[in-house]
Amino acid sequence: MTAEFDQARDDLAFMRSLVSGGEKFQAAAGELFLWAGLLYGFQCVGQWLAYVGAFNLPPIGHLILGFGPTAVFLVVVAKVIWRERKAPKGGPTTRALNAVFQGAGIANLVMALVFAYGAHRAQDFTVWLYHPVVVCMFQGVAWYVAWVIRKRAWLGAVSLGWFAVTVALGLAIGNTGAFLLIIAAALFALMAAPGYAMMRLAKRAEA
Repeated sequence: MTAEFDQARDDLAFMRSLVSGGEKFQAAAGELFLWAGLLYGFQCVGQWLAYVGAFNLPPIGHLILGFGPTAVFLVVVAKVIWRERKAPKGGPTTRALNAVFQGAGIANLVMALVFAYGAHRAQDFTVWLYHPVVVCMFQGVAWYVAWVIRKRAWLGAVSLGWFAVTVALGLAIGNTGAFLLIIAAALFALMAAPGYAMMRLAKRAEA
């Protein structure tokens, strides 16, 4: 019983340090993961429904579906950053883990520009489809680094999940319906769900 209690205590301490060293930052990061997973997950579901002909969207509808989630998410990010601007930054390990996830985000943005330019120059939308594959790969790497540092099984599971999704997406290129459903499932299971868990753990730690 003591060992189990110690493990649970260590897990809660890790969740605090993973994000910033404090419950508020953990909850903030979980909030961002949750919003991102839900917004982009439902975006992919909507795109899949439109693709299979479940409904027909006018041009303005496609525009909203394509850019609406990002607009909402940017508002959420701005609110969270402003709200948590004075929160403590945590120790060296925490800052290192934060840097890994931030670096993955920057790399994703850079690769988006690369693939967008490549798709435009080749006049081939298939080139752009490799960008989500790379995004999932970077997610797998970031969670893998967190697992190596913290040695928590759930981190390894999330990392393996992203790597599996990377392979699945690579195999699904050419099958748009499957491609969209795989991304949607990954966003719900590997981004929104961990984000919700982080928020719950933060509240438990504060109680």
